[in-house]
Amino acid sequence: MVVRMAYPYYAPYVPLPYDLFLMMPTMFYWMVLPYYYMMYLEIFRAAIEAWRKAFESIGKTVAPTKE
Repeated sequence: MVVRMAYPYYAPYVPLPYDLFLMMPTMFYWMVLPYYYMMYLEIFRAAIEAWRKAFESIGKTVAPTKE
């Protein structure tokens, strides 16, 4: 069963004048969030690098030395 609309869908009208109290935080989030996520990923990468170096150093201390 296919239900067809009697009128084409249209986007709701934008409130005029534009709501500045909504737009200002929205634009702020758009500007800040990419940097926030990049810093989060850099911290995550640094933590993985620290764990990798720790495991490598443990392997060097446990491995037998050739003299």
